[in-house]
Amino acid sequence: MITEIDRDSLESELRAALAHLYDPAVLRDSRLMALLGLETRADAIVALRRLLLDTIASLKPDDEAPAQSRSWRYYHILHGRFTEQLTQFEVANDLGLSVRQLRRQEKLALAVLADRIWARYKPESATQQSAPEPQALGREDELAWSQAAFASESVEVEALIGSALDTAEPMLRSSSVELDYVESEGLPKLAVQLVPTRQALLNVITVALDRLATGRLVVRAAHHPGDRHVSVSVTGYGSLAAGAAELGAERLRVARELVSFSGGSLLHDLDSVGDQVCVFRLALSTDRQITVLAIDDNPDTLRLLQRYTADTRYGLQCESDAERSLELAEASPPDIILLDVMLQDVDGWELLGRFRAHPQLGERPVIVCTILPQRDLALSLGAASFLSKPLSRPALLSALDAQAHLLHG
Repeated sequence: MITEIDRDSLESELRAALAHLYDPAVLRDSRLMALLGLETRADAIVALRRLLLDTIASLKPDDEAPAQSRSWRYYHILHGRFTEQLTQFEVANDLGLSVRQLRRQEKLALAVLADRIWARYKPESATQQSAPEPQALGREDELAWSQAAFASESVEVEALIGSALDTAEPMLRSSSVELDYVESEGLPKLAVQLVPTRQALLNVITVALDRLATGRLVVRAAHHPGDRHVSVSVTGYGSLAAGAAELGAERLRVARELVSFSGGSLLHDLDSVGDQVCVFRLALSTDRQITVLAIDDNPDTLRLLQRYTADTRYGLQCESDAERSLELAEASPPDIILLDVMLQDVDGWELLGRFRAHPQLGERPVIVCTILPQRDLALSLGAASFLSKPLSRPALLSALDAQAHLLHG
């Protein structure tokens, strides 16, 4: 229930929450948590996001409403901007508006959304209702939230394993199993979502402990030169517990999904081989540098791209000349190509066609990055992805991460 807030303040808080709808840190500190009675919930962040998205969905007009009505216009704006997380430029283009017109319409649409929340939850409302309890989150909802909530990080293998073993230590002490942790030298760093990956490794370790009645648990990591993954094995030696094959099945299913967020995998436990009675292997992606060729004849844009990719795994090579960019790509093929369209010497669409037809570069993903509203054209001409200018750092890194995952996942 909303308490100690007026209608205008509610709209201000709503606007801030929607602007950071998928940022857990911002939502956690939103005043809407307390105002809507969600602050004590274990799933408060997910509950707030679901409530806002459900309220936007509730504004969808009936099919009988005219397609050009204000109700449809407001719904399309709110759905596009916040449910689909499109930019103002993209939504304006979809609706045939200028960005200035879209901003005015968005303000009105947010007022309608605030009115809906205010009317439903304010204490003095004649039709006052208690804030409806969001439906209990299912397993898939929780995993989807986890995948979106954590960013990829550069992680030391030894630190990851050591942290998981520290957490499992009380369980290990209470068992009849000894731990043998084999440290390795020269391992590359990992590029993973740290929290989900740590939980996946912890799941595997606890399952192995449950399955061993007595014996020894060996944890080691290995990497072969040129391999894009580090292998972390958890091997049990000794005697199996009764019904061992059935123990921890759900934990293993969750572990497989958690490592998949970062392009990793979990191989199923093997049948007994010699004195090995259970074996699990996690393949975790290495933090190799990914080369990006950025082609844009605007020096300010190239400087911006350099700033956005600084201190990331993306090594950026900038080129303003279209012809020279093709020569550079031939000499040292980049992992990803970032291409502007409005180039002075060669049309960007033509250059895209050259890349796609090139025998050496045809499979390299090209991300078209332009002010032109031509997403469908770019994709139809073979672009792997499309970014609208002006460009934000999160949008750029998200697009690069998506292609890197496809290339090296």
